[in-house]
This record gives sequence, C-alpha cells and structure tokens, in this order.
Amino acid sequence: MAETVRQRQKRQTRERILEAARSLMEGGRGLDSLGLREVARECGLAATSIYNHFPDMEALGLALIDSCCFRLRSAMEYERRNMIEIGPAKAVDELVGRFVRYLNEHGNDFRLLVQQRLGNHDRYRLRIQRELQLLVDELAEDVRQAVSARGGQGVPAEQEAEAAIAIMFGSGISMLDGSAAARKVLADHARLQLEMLVLGGRAMASGERL
Repeated sequence: MAETVRQRQKRQTRERILEAARSLMEGGRGLDSLGLREVARECGLAATSIYNHFPDMEALGLALIDSCCFRLRSAMEYERRNMIEIGPAKAVDELVGRFVRYLNEHGNDFRLLVQQRLGNHDRYRLRIQRELQLLVDELAEDVRQAVSARGGQGVPAEQEAEAAIAIMFGSGISMLDGSAAARKVLADHARLQLEMLVLGGRAMASGERL
C-alpha cells in the first residue's frame, strides 16, 4: 500500500525528532539528561506536538535506540554477507573496515549504545541486548554458510560470532575518543584478534585442543 501524504509527514516529523535528540547528545549527553520539551524546541515543534509522536521520554529513547541499532546492523551487513565469496581473511578485513567507517560516520550513535548498554535503564539495556543478539545470529549464520560453501568442518559458529561482536564492541569503545592514528592501531589490533578467533575456531573444528 502506498504511503499517504499524512503518513509521510508523520514519518518525517518523527525522524526530525530523532535527529534533534541526536543533535542534543553530540556533546556526550545521555538520554537521561534529555526532556521531551527540550527536544521539541531543538526541532522547532510546539511542546505539545511532540506528544503526538512520543508519549514520554522513554518511548523516544527506545525509538532512538532502535534507529541506532538499525544503522549499526545495516552498516555491517553488506560486507559481512560477502564472506562466502571473498574468504575468511578478506572478510575479517572488510568487517573491521566497515565498522571503522561506521564509527567515523555515526560515532554518537555508538556512544549512545555504549552508555545505555552499561546504564541502569532496564528497557534500554534489554533492547540493545536483543539487537546485538540479532547481529550475533546473523553473523553466526553467515559463518555456517561460508564454512559449508568451502567444504569445511562445522565450527562453533554461535560462540565465534559472540566473540567477534564482543571484540568489535570493545574496540569501538576504545576508538570513540581516539585520534585517526589511534583508531588505525586499534583497528589493526581488532583485525588480529578476529584472525586469531577464526583460526582457533577452525583448529577446534578439526579436533585440535590445548
């Protein structure tokens, strides 16, 4: 069904509200420091109008987290799904490169996810945990398909994906306030850690143990 003019206007206004909240948080402010009226002023809406889109700040916060998680998953998806064709070594390199580009373009989004994942707001924390699990599930399935396509033995794909996301998330935290040079060093470290993870998974699949 085609989007009506009213639906399009409502969607555009909602997006404007989310971008206004993002703008207010550019200096490192957390969601808990924002109020709906402040966000309304930032995007040029009447204070009462914003309630037509978000009944309270928690609803806006959840929508903002969903938007940030969608950007993260979208940023990682294209290169990640090429791993079947390009092989594990190149896939690791592309995965890290795409994550660094995501941080360069959407660092404030990632900062928000880090803040709320470690914060005290249960609904925010659980929403981020759910979205990260989706990212783990998608990566694990891609690992299974890539290994199967190359005729390899089954690997612990879920655990490998969990470890890979943990490495990337931890590296991202360190990169957030680093210089371009520091980010490059950290990206190289993440790349090496992921290579070690992949090699270890393949060795375990072939029966090797310590």
